[in-house]
Amino acid sequence: MNKLTISFIGATVLVIGIIGTLLGYKYFERQQVKAPLEEIQQEESPRIDDGAVISEKPEIDDTPELPDPKPVDETDSPLIAILASIDLEMILDAGFKDGDLSIEQFDGLIFDDYDISEYQDDEHIKYVIKEGIEHGGIINELIYPSEEIAQGVYGQLKAKMSDEESTYEVNETNQYGKASFFANNSEETNSVFLVVKFSERLYTLHYPAKNHNKMKNILQSLETS
Repeated sequence: MNKLTISFIGATVLVIGIIGTLLGYKYFERQQVKAPLEEIQQEESPRIDDGAVISEKPEIDDTPELPDPKPVDETDSPLIAILASIDLEMILDAGFKDGDLSIEQFDGLIFDDYDISEYQDDEHIKYVIKEGIEHGGIINELIYPSEEIAQGVYGQLKAKMSDEESTYEVNETNQYGKASFFANNSEETNSVFLVVKFSERLYTLHYPAKNHNKMKNILQSLETS
């Protein structure tokens, strides 16, 4: 074999070696870059649990908290809630089939505009009755420490409403409770105004005349309770 042939073979082997070295170096670089990319992708991807994607981010509940609903016939005063002798069940049993009852602090007025605030006490209660969207009537419960005091206030109310300057005409019939009188008002002939005494409690009632029998049922329930 001549020298030219040997030189050509040697050069070819050298070129192949260099190309192999370069290819090996590039493969090593690609493997070094691929490994950290796979690690990053694994860290960013959500976990898969039984086919469900679970987010790595914490859940934030931004639903606003709402106050507990308050019953219609509940009052803010614990004392009134304890002393109240009329409830929604009594109203329904009396015949207000679609009845609704709200219990309030007494505002010193009976029959809508007759001021008796001079006899007012913390233990006085106002009941507002509705039947559907219609006004059913108003009952005020005036509670006193003793029956003697209640009787005294009853007498003073009757005398005051019998005064010549009063717009009411008193008709004492004693049909209800231990004593009672109607206070007729010529300006409101379709309404009934009634004052009733039960022991240490006075009740003033103002309601449409058509609800008279229903109010009588309430008074009978109070008398037997």
